[in-house]
This record gives sequence, C-alpha cells and structure tokens, in this order.
Amino acid sequence: MAVIALFALQLMATPSPEQMYDSLDKDGKYRQMQEQLDQVIEKSEQAEKEKATKQQIALWAALAIGFIPLYAIGKQVLSKRTWEENPSGTLQALGIALAGAVALFGLNYGIFLLKIEYGSSFNSVMAVALVLLLTIAAIYVVRKK
Repeated sequence: MAVIALFALQLMATPSPEQMYDSLDKDGKYRQMQEQLDQVIEKSEQAEKEKATKQQIALWAALAIGFIPLYAIGKQVLSKRTWEENPSGTLQALGIALAGAVALFGLNYGIFLLKIEYGSSFNSVMAVALVLLLTIAAIYVVRKK
C-alpha cells in the first residue's frame, strides 16, 4: 500500500514536458525557434506539393499535345480504311506518328519542366512560343497532303 502511495506521489510531483520546457526556457527563445522551424517545414512541404501538382499538370498537357499527330493520323486511317489497300504503308504511317508523338511529348514536357524548375529565370514567352511552334508544326505535318 505504501508503494502505491509513493508511486502516486511521484506521478503527481513529476512535471509535464510543457512545465519542463517552460522552466528551462524562461525568455521563450526555444519555443519561438521551434515555431519558426515548424513554419519552415510546413512551407517546404507545401512547396513540394505545389511542385508535384505542377509537374503532373505538365505531364498531362504534354501528353495531350504530343498525341495530336497520332490521333489525326489514326483518324485518317480509320475513316479512309487505308489498311485494306496499303497495310504496310498504314503501319509505317502509324509508326512515324507514334515516334512524332513521343518526340513532341518529350520536347513539350522538357520545356514545361524547365519553366517549373527555373520559374521567372526561364523566359515564359520563349516557352509558350516553343510549345505553340511545336504544336503548329505537328498539325501542319499531319494535315500536309
């Protein structure tokens, strides 16, 4: 019984971590530094999430732009049924369209990532002009007869 009473007294006498910090940190510098560290960590995590979101948007935009030639040639192949008359030519056209789609995707994604990574250091006008130029070139090549 005496052991239990001593244990209970010891628990009541033991200061909480908050009380211990307060007794050691009289002027509040430690608490202030801890709050600043928490804010820096929170801002860093938020910036990483924003960067990941931007990279995902860049990926989907580059995919959408990159597959314009493949879509256009595939649409022509299906509408004109070219595989019946020229199966090897149709496969070559689809292969070239796929290669063009991959190249266009790679260029666009690279440009988008440069813009995300370097921000204002990378000229926005140049990035938009390059993407538009590549898109227009892809559409021109697809529509060329």
